[in-house]
Amino acid sequence: MSGLTRAEVEARGHGLWAEIDLGAVRHNLIELQAKAPGSEVMGVVKGYAYGHGNPAVARAMLQAGAGRLGVARVAEALHLREAGISAPIHVFTEPPPRSAVTMLDYGLTPTVYTEGFAADLSNAALAVGRRVGVHVKLDSGMHRVGVMADDVPNAIRTLRSLKGISIEGVWSHFAVADLPDHPFTQKQLKLFHELVDEIESVTGPLPYKHMANSAATLSLPEAHFDMVRPGVAAYGLWPAEHLVGGADLRPAMSLRARINASRFVPAGERLSYGLRYELERDARVVTVPAGYADGYDRGLSGQADVLIGGMRYRVSGTVCMDQFLVDVGDEPLDVGDIATLIGADGAERISAEELARHLGTINYEIITRIASRVPRVYLNEVADERVEDADDERRRTSTPYS
Repeated sequence: MSGLTRAEVEARGHGLWAEIDLGAVRHNLIELQAKAPGSEVMGVVKGYAYGHGNPAVARAMLQAGAGRLGVARVAEALHLREAGISAPIHVFTEPPPRSAVTMLDYGLTPTVYTEGFAADLSNAALAVGRRVGVHVKLDSGMHRVGVMADDVPNAIRTLRSLKGISIEGVWSHFAVADLPDHPFTQKQLKLFHELVDEIESVTGPLPYKHMANSAATLSLPEAHFDMVRPGVAAYGLWPAEHLVGGADLRPAMSLRARINASRFVPAGERLSYGLRYELERDARVVTVPAGYADGYDRGLSGQADVLIGGMRYRVSGTVCMDQFLVDVGDEPLDVGDIATLIGADGAERISAEELARHLGTINYEIITRIASRVPRVYLNEVADERVEDADDERRRTSTPYS
């Protein structure tokens, strides 16, 4: 469920919602483009736009000048196409063989790295009298998927023999670009350069070579090539602590809820499952309608803070599936007051990074796990003049699918 107004959220009975500031998304894309002025920007919107919601976020990125979009799965791309988005969409992994025809039907840009899928794609294209441009994924050391370095000559020879496909680009992915001065990053970059030179000696110059994720976009200009693929940074979050402040990034997501119960509970009583939290004094306890089914992790029990009225209060007791409790002491908080789980309230802010530290994980996981049952409320949907200019330029220089 997505794209509701606050009034619609409340009318449908939701006490919890995510606010997505599309103005922040557009601002971040422009900031990242400034970091790689000679490169095209791909807006990475896999994982339901890192939990922020599609297609609204994808449109905002395109408005801000992104030349194309990136997703992990064909179904994610179909969601965007069915919403009327015509910009190029890259699918980062090979799908099941039967998806080859679907990719052609919807004008998607495939990634290839196995002979089997490349042949299926070529056959599907030839069957409809077409030739499809593909981007070859190279394994430069991360070892998830991709053509291994020793296999590149044979792979390129095979791909060039398939009449239904043409090689439009080659790409790879960094494993530790978020770690400062890690030698493996330069090792990957050197290998990628060598493989690109080897491939282009056979194919001639290719339109697209790309490798830079968020961390590399912010800190490795030598890795920008023809295109950069910033992911988490486009949403205003930092890929690593040492990169904080390297650009003017603005967090796009806030997670808020309306208190749905408030009561005085006597000293000595215990709260929630497991009865792990004991009140040391008479206190007001409020109920927040958010829980682990919404992506608010059970591991935040007794660890995380929430903001109410600009003040911090600790989650009290165990986070349940749909709600959790907060001991607010003597504060006169009541039903309808807003609790901020992620985002700012007054001078205080709870960031995705803060929650990630409590859980021993990364900010990516905090935002992508916000469940689909949590409605997204989009703010600042209308682009400003700076963004409209960028959108006009993108339309002039990109080719929509047909």
